[in-house]
Amino acid sequence: MAFLAPFAFIALAAIAIPIFIHLIQRERKRVVAFPSLMFVRRIPYQSVRRRRIRHWALLAVRAAAIALIVAAFARPFFRQSAAAAAAIGGSREVVVLLDQSASMGYGDHWRKAQDAAKQAIRSLGTDDRATLVLFSRNAEENMRATSDKSRLEAAVNAAKVGSGATRYGPALKLAASILARSQAKRREAVLISDFQRTGWSGSEDARFPDGMTLTTASVASPPVTNISVPSVTFSRASFSGQERVTVTAGVANKSEQPAADVPVTLEIDGHELQTERVTVGANASGSVSFTPFTLAEANVKGRVRAGSDLLPADNSFYFVLAPSAPVSILVIETGSNPSSSLYLSKALSIGTTPSFHVEVVAANRVTPASFDNKSVVILNDAPLPSAAGGGVLKQFIERGGGLLVVLGDHSAWPAADADVLPGRLAAVVDPTNGRGDAIGFIDYSHPVFEVFKAPRSGDFSSAHIFRYRAIEPTPDARVLARFDDGGVTGVERRLGQGRVVVWTSTMDDSWSDLALKPVFLPLVHQMVRYLARYEQPASWQTVGQVVDLAGVSRTRGDRVIVSPSGQRTPVKAGAAIVELNEQGTYEVRAAAGAAATARPEAIAVNLDAAESDLTPLDTRELVAAVTGHATPSGNDIAAPVEVTREESEKRQALWWYLLLAGMLLLAAETVVANRLSAREKFL
Repeated sequence: MAFLAPFAFIALAAIAIPIFIHLIQRERKRVVAFPSLMFVRRIPYQSVRRRRIRHWALLAVRAAAIALIVAAFARPFFRQSAAAAAAIGGSREVVVLLDQSASMGYGDHWRKAQDAAKQAIRSLGTDDRATLVLFSRNAEENMRATSDKSRLEAAVNAAKVGSGATRYGPALKLAASILARSQAKRREAVLISDFQRTGWSGSEDARFPDGMTLTTASVASPPVTNISVPSVTFSRASFSGQERVTVTAGVANKSEQPAADVPVTLEIDGHELQTERVTVGANASGSVSFTPFTLAEANVKGRVRAGSDLLPADNSFYFVLAPSAPVSILVIETGSNPSSSLYLSKALSIGTTPSFHVEVVAANRVTPASFDNKSVVILNDAPLPSAAGGGVLKQFIERGGGLLVVLGDHSAWPAADADVLPGRLAAVVDPTNGRGDAIGFIDYSHPVFEVFKAPRSGDFSSAHIFRYRAIEPTPDARVLARFDDGGVTGVERRLGQGRVVVWTSTMDDSWSDLALKPVFLPLVHQMVRYLARYEQPASWQTVGQVVDLAGVSRTRGDRVIVSPSGQRTPVKAGAAIVELNEQGTYEVRAAAGAAATARPEAIAVNLDAAESDLTPLDTRELVAAVTGHATPSGNDIAAPVEVTREESEKRQALWWYLLLAGMLLLAAETVVANRLSAREKFL
């Protein structure tokens, strides 16, 4: 037991009052008249009974009454755990939210988080229930509402740090949903995390209604020191008929101190190729480029490691490489001018990501077989070949092929095949200002021009267009660019699974000087990539993403997915969706009895780069946003089970019972004292 106002016990000195009263002679002696006593010796009267306590029970009642009243003013209470205190206020429904994101692997954060979760569980009373929720990017009930502390603690001990990113919104929404279904008098959520700022944007729609409380327990231990590899880039080049790849890794230092001489290692298929050293300033980043290596086959697994610290997960970055597949292009020209496709051919020969395989054919030599295994056909200032008419070219486009029509003097289309174009061709336009026309409008939202959206990324206004072929777009066409006079520069139309783009001026130096401008090469590359629907194969994914095996795997039939931890998941032939929940390299293997590829197909998975930023969030900000009530500063791990002295005393209210007992004893004392007094008078 403890007392909220122990100094009130000074008033216990009042117990001396009834003792003093009992020691004083209370009865009045009867006076008897005598004759003269002058001859009698005076002897002082001494009463023995005056110095002896005769009514011990009455004294005890009076002293007890005073002691109880004094104790009531001292405000006593019993020291109790939160569980006992909660039992006084009614049963509790508790949701323990335990963060298992990748950042919790820093130092001893996970051990501290488990201890805090178990401490919250041990605070449960007999009638209380708790639900354990594990969360990172998503939240999941690990142990449903139960009063079994041993099961809850076993679930906490079995939980492990994952690879997901930190997101508080889903966890808080799930907690609010669980508590809303409870009939308990007290509903609480205990959030245990390192409280990364990146996990809370403030825009999450997570709100606790009145009657629900949120307690935070932070395991963060600033300041932190963390080296990470947030990204890797690749530069490809051809050398002696082979593809050479240069790997450049970014290195970030999340620390107030510079990181000097950090070793950065490149591994390919489990073998260390090279180690470089780099110095990165405080809260800064740097990069390391490795010596190019030859990429001869697909599914080459790689990893970049940088230094060592208390969060080893983000010190590694995984990737998978494969040789680039060239885009096959058929360029059709008139044949009368051998240099008409010179600029196009030169521009396409420079491409590396992807590389372009260009075949230039005169219009009169085109056959239906010329379209086989081609991704894009370019009609470069040439009439439609007879071999492409009669629906041959249209079928090529509808099956997914791309067509680029570059208009010029020799462009001609028969009426039977005009429905392929995104508009009706009109006359040739000669600008009358003598300086040529300029491209005045560009749709930068289109994939072809999106790369030119940023400032100083490409100037089309400097190109001069001396002639162009007018075209009237169809209703289903999309205009990509216009000249200053309003004429169409580029227009697109979808046809089946393929795409058709018409460029109304030549791509040599006959009708314009665009081919001489710096924007010409990236423009041609963007057009061909778009028409070929080319997408660079992803070298890695991020934890939490979902991939379609149909787009990344050549293995057909039943397959087995082997996770970085070695877990094997069978995938039937019709199933193709896989969620990536672990950092490392997944392997896609053929099931037993199926034909296997030379190398297992691989998918590299990395942490969300935001997990490397351990800057803590002010928990008061989060609690205020969720509950609408501010909380005092400071977050102790024991906070979920801490009860203040004032709160314990207020809940128990023992002073009221003590005061009532003291008053009852005083009333009893009055009755007993009056009866004793009357009896003594009678005697």
